Amino acid sequence: MNNLTRKTPPLFFTFLIVLSLACSGITISVENTPPTPETSAKTRQIGFDLSGQIPSSPKGDSSARRHLFLHEYAMPSDGFINGIIYLNDSDKAIEQFDLLILRPNNNGWKVIYRMNVSDDSPPVQTGTTVVKLSAPITVQKNDIFAHWQDTPNGAIPLNTDDASVDGFSVGQYGFQSSQVEVGQQIDINGFLGERDYFIDLMFSTNQ
Repeated sequence: MNNLTRKTPPLFFTFLIVLSLACSGITISVENTPPTPETSAKTRQIGFDLSGQIPSSPKGDSSARRHLFLHEYAMPSDGFINGIIYLNDSDKAIEQFDLLILRPNNNGWKVIYRMNVSDDSPPVQTGTTVVKLSAPITVQKNDIFAHWQDTPNGAIPLNTDDASVDGFSVGQYGFQSSQVEVGQQIDINGFLGERDYFIDLMFSTNQ
């Protein structure tokens, strides 16, 4: 009896292999989508603090066509952008804008990312809109963000210069769509204003 060898069913070995893989924490990409940052990542909002604030211009800019607005809130470290949060403007127009990520250099900034953002249809006039990105944008320390639009009325509420709190947002007129494409250089000169735009980025880092 002591020399009897018991055979373990093959099904039992299969179960052990599946259990081992389930516990190993391997991230699998599906349909060529890069893995998102770990769920334990530290997340914060980059931009104007929206909490408890009421914009002095709830309808957005009265004339914002082909304006480029820089929001000089620097990324605190290398990390990821996972989404956008902005206050809905109070008018009834359907509007859209392009979000840009800009990387500083000696002469200004280089456009490293561009994404079109559209209002809901019909447009929402109260509350905030949260846009979750299907894949995170990789950013570096000191990158900033901006928005540009080709429609007349601004889509994002703001505090105008006299009513600004932070005053970290500036603008300049005269940018064609081709001038804000990825890879284009944005010159540091010509931007004016000290405004607050009610838009933030959702930034995360594993550090």
